Amino acid sequence: MCGICGGIGLQDERILQEMAECIVHRGPDDTGTHLDDDVMLANQRLSVIDVEGGNQPIYNEDGDVVVVYNGEIYNYRELKADLEDAGHRFATRTDTEVLVHGYEEYGSDVFSQLNGMFAVALWDASRSTLLLARDRAGIKPIHYASVEDTLLFASEPKSILRSGMIDPAVDHAALRYFLQLRYSPTHTTLFDGVESVRPGHFHEISPAEDGLRHETTKYWQPPAPSTPPANPAAAVRECLKNAVDRQLMSDVPVGFYLSGGLDTSSVVAMASELSDEPIDTFCMGFADQQWDERDDARAVADHFGTNHHEFTIDQEFMRDFPEMIWHADEPKRNLYPYYVAREMADNVRVALGGLGADELFGGYVYRFRRLHSLAKRRVASDSSAGESGAVTGMVSQPVDGLENVRLVDPDRLESDAIVRHLDRDERLYVLLNSSDVFTDVETLQANVFGEGLADGPVPASWIRDQLPAEAPSNLVERGLYLDFCVKMPNDFLLVEDRMSMAHSLESRVPFLDNEMIDLAFSLPLSEKFGDLDADRNVGKAVLREAMSDLLPSAVFEKEKQGFTMPTVPFVRNELFEHARNILDAPYVVRNRLVRARYVDALLNNAPTGSNVAHYKLLWRLVALEIWYQMYVVDGATGPDSIEEYYT
Repeated sequence: MCGICGGIGLQDERILQEMAECIVHRGPDDTGTHLDDDVMLANQRLSVIDVEGGNQPIYNEDGDVVVVYNGEIYNYRELKADLEDAGHRFATRTDTEVLVHGYEEYGSDVFSQLNGMFAVALWDASRSTLLLARDRAGIKPIHYASVEDTLLFASEPKSILRSGMIDPAVDHAALRYFLQLRYSPTHTTLFDGVESVRPGHFHEISPAEDGLRHETTKYWQPPAPSTPPANPAAAVRECLKNAVDRQLMSDVPVGFYLSGGLDTSSVVAMASELSDEPIDTFCMGFADQQWDERDDARAVADHFGTNHHEFTIDQEFMRDFPEMIWHADEPKRNLYPYYVAREMADNVRVALGGLGADELFGGYVYRFRRLHSLAKRRVASDSSAGESGAVTGMVSQPVDGLENVRLVDPDRLESDAIVRHLDRDERLYVLLNSSDVFTDVETLQANVFGEGLADGPVPASWIRDQLPAEAPSNLVERGLYLDFCVKMPNDFLLVEDRMSMAHSLESRVPFLDNEMIDLAFSLPLSEKFGDLDADRNVGKAVLREAMSDLLPSAVFEKEKQGFTMPTVPFVRNELFEHARNILDAPYVVRNRLVRARYVDALLNNAPTGSNVAHYKLLWRLVALEIWYQMYVVDGATGPDSIEEYYT
């Protein structure tokens, strides 16, 4: 696991050093560089495989193919054996080396053969071509920016900004998207001019007469439905065991996230079967019993006899918030995995968790129940209103939710928006995508967005662009597909990567193994949700069946909770006082990104359970102001104490 950076069309050792030092937290064990007349590459290494011999860059036998990369290739031994049979000579035991020899043998087709998580920068001197590639699920990030006849790339946007060649500025279209959905669009970032390589894509960049030629290729997309196995539950169990077995490979200590829920408990169950010694498990808890999962995790740990570690977050989040935002490069609020990663990094170097199971097997049942209900409602509306679209006219105008500084019930706003967009799949998906979303983009435009965000594409249009012709047409299946392709990489995997790398911890996700992804997409919806009209918890039905005889019964009775914090108590007890100071005369209002009257309404109304969605947005606006000051005003120099962001 590492951090990578560099550029084509520029040879400046000082800039390369600055970029690399900015991401030293991703790999503090070694710094490696390559500079020639065309390209410069750098790697900050976190040593996990071949600790002594795997330093990067890695070259082929002739030295005309060189690579730096971030990730792990779990099938590298099999690939290495095939490449040795084909005559390639390996100089190390590291998985990185299969990239250069694999590229020699297969060209860019090598990326589709990799089972792992990766962000790759590979320079082919014979073709004068730089390739940037990202794994199929988007587990590992890679960003880039074009500056005149130069292209810079890095694992994190801050590294590109540190080059001094691009001034930090806000991408207004991306910010509109972010404020509604709490994450950036797949193809870009919140920084104007800094883009992202999409999951399952690679870019080829080479010199041309008029600058740089830039070509993008999609090498993978989620497979179309196929014939499922005869016994899906048995196949899921075997597949998960294979994935965990592959991802246990390490020359350094390994630990496991454990919440006591189905996903992490399933990974722990498989690892316990595969390990001769008790494994190490870790759980983070809250003082608020309603949100605390330590008892659940402890029961699973006792069941499997793990070496269990647990700790509590108590009244320290805002003190650490600027540091979290610095590492995230985004004004996100769901950054509390920072703490469990910090605890784990004191004990192990590699962590396995349960991320991805919800997106593959349908974990967020409440949302999919609503999509299922809306699909039936749409059919009923079509039969009564024909194809005239009369249903969407029932509420034709956005609701002004802040007259007289009054916060309108978010449920009402969302209900009105659903009626307006009942016949638009992507708009419905956006509305139900997150508990943060209390209304649609038109109402945000009327109430929250400042003049600087007046125009731009709506999130639904960018999300629609993620759907290939082969995407499912069923509304529930389409929602699950978009969870995997959009929400998971842009939200959950970004947090997983940034918060673990903040502490030089490698975080692995067995549910996103190639074999598991292919199997999950082959299964019909009935294997994932069971009966969506039923009252009981029906999510991840096939995974529940697969693990039914291995896990304690309490795991299956536990309601889906997610890794979250108690919002209303946090806002009342910790966030609100900081918010009053940070948003007193905020830059985001002065620069016309957010409306002053919305901020005033939030600060003049006490948070309650009925307006909690507004206060999740307040939390995000506090993060936005900190992020704006940190990156745009201060020039990406690093985090300060929370009081330094008081306005």
